[in-house]
Amino acid sequence: MKKKIALLCVFVCFCFAGCNNAFAKQDYDSVEKIARQEDRYAKESSVFNPIDGGYSFEVSKFDGRETLRTWNLAETQDLEIEILCSLTNGQGKLVHVDADGNVTTIVECDAETSAAVIKTISLKKDRTV
Repeated sequence: MKKKIALLCVFVCFCFAGCNNAFAKQDYDSVEKIARQEDRYAKESSVFNPIDGGYSFEVSKFDGRETLRTWNLAETQDLEIEILCSLTNGQGKLVHVDADGNVTTIVECDAETSAAVIKTISLKKDRTV
């Protein structure tokens, strides 16, 4: 079964390049920390909305990592993701963490480089993040 979801401005891990937040800088490239289930972030505001069969996520002054979606699946599924990653400041990335704790970067961008990708991710049955 193949699902299609459009995600706009979606990020699991952020670190703003000029931030004073040491934990966000340390977590950004740490596969071990990203794979943890608990979220760890500081943010001023965020809006996560369903739109046209997908989601939109906008955030301001965000440092850290946040889980955006978790699935408990009865069967293995493929998920097609369309992502537009655009930042006014800093750097961010969206990653997929599978049930075994493996981390795959889906998209990464910074304030100078926007990114648009379409990717298919295989989601295993049972718990998939």
